[in-house]
Amino acid sequence: MHTSTTRDRPGGVRRAFTLVELMVAAALGALVLAGVLTTNLQLVRSGTRVTQYAEMSTQVRRGLEQFEGDVKSAVTLTWNGASDITLTVPSQAGTTSQVTYAWTNATQSFFLVPGASSAATAGRIYLVRGIPLLADGSAGLTFARYDRDGNVATTDLTTKKVQVSLNVVRSTANTSGTDTAVSAIFVLRNKP
Repeated sequence: MHTSTTRDRPGGVRRAFTLVELMVAAALGALVLAGVLTTNLQLVRSGTRVTQYAEMSTQVRRGLEQFEGDVKSAVTLTWNGASDITLTVPSQAGTTSQVTYAWTNATQSFFLVPGASSAATAGRIYLVRGIPLLADGSAGLTFARYDRDGNVATTDLTTKKVQVSLNVVRSTANTSGTDTAVSAIFVLRNKP
């Protein structure tokens, strides 16, 4: 009885792979494929978060620029509440008009509306969306007012600076939330 340890046929031609060799190759291929798919999924999620952040950042910047323009030119300010203020803004024709900036939990948005009431919906322009209540249940956007010296103002007449603070959140079903806290102080330049 003669046993051969070679896998070659007598003519030097190699036989097919064994079942064990095929199973090992399939397992290694599956591991490599799982690694590639996991990496791809992480890249897609990262790309989505970057897109959400860029969109959120642009929206916040544009909203605050709009607010800044009106605050700087406002001649009076009416404090309606911690998340609701009305500004009297001069026009180029020499007249004045009122515009209200507000946030409500119902809309979860920072918006402006012509007139003195944030309850009005006609002409409402949403500046920043995605501002939910904070974890402690407080408003997602708040205004604070200060006098010329930087002390907290208690009346509309002594208010010279307005601070807006907001926490913006973006999330989708497939990605975790992206949130940003923003705070900025604006000076009412035309207000005596």
